[in-house]
Amino acid sequence: MAARPVDAVTTGCAAGDSVLVPRADPPAGRPPRVVAALRSLPDDAIVLIDALDAASHLGGRLAVLHGVPVSFGERSVGRDEALGRGRDLLEQARGLLGDHGAEMPIEVALVRAWPHEIVGELLDADLLVLGGPRAGSEGRIGLVACSAVRHAPCAVLLAPRPAFRLPSSGLVLSG
Repeated sequence: MAARPVDAVTTGCAAGDSVLVPRADPPAGRPPRVVAALRSLPDDAIVLIDALDAASHLGGRLAVLHGVPVSFGERSVGRDEALGRGRDLLEQARGLLGDHGAEMPIEVALVRAWPHEIVGELLDADLLVLGGPRAGSEGRIGLVACSAVRHAPCAVLLAPRPAFRLPSSGLVLSG
């Protein structure tokens, strides 16, 4: 029996490798748009680096996105904190990209949507880069990565997140 695409992606990411799921070639006549979808830093630092490398090699544009669910309505408890954390995350990402020599303009956007909605059929990208499972994990890819692999209208690059580390003992936990 052939491996399902999601199983193949999980295997590659669990081995600590970035995995590309190709789609149709991007339209000619304009620079490709590379989108990095972030959940958190420093776990998604490799997502930023892979997206920057791809945009540089393709001569493309780079956009960094973070989603805050619309379930945080105007009067929701925690809405302002969630939006503030999202803005801080995007500014931290911009700083990290600058530290890595990003010489292209970088678009950052805080999107009011569930993360799995951001990476679906309405995505405006030629390449989507996001975090996959943790390196060394036996687990499957998460909801957002699974949605991207199955439904994104563009190529998807999943970067492995680092393994969990216990600060006091140095032990590595996968999962």
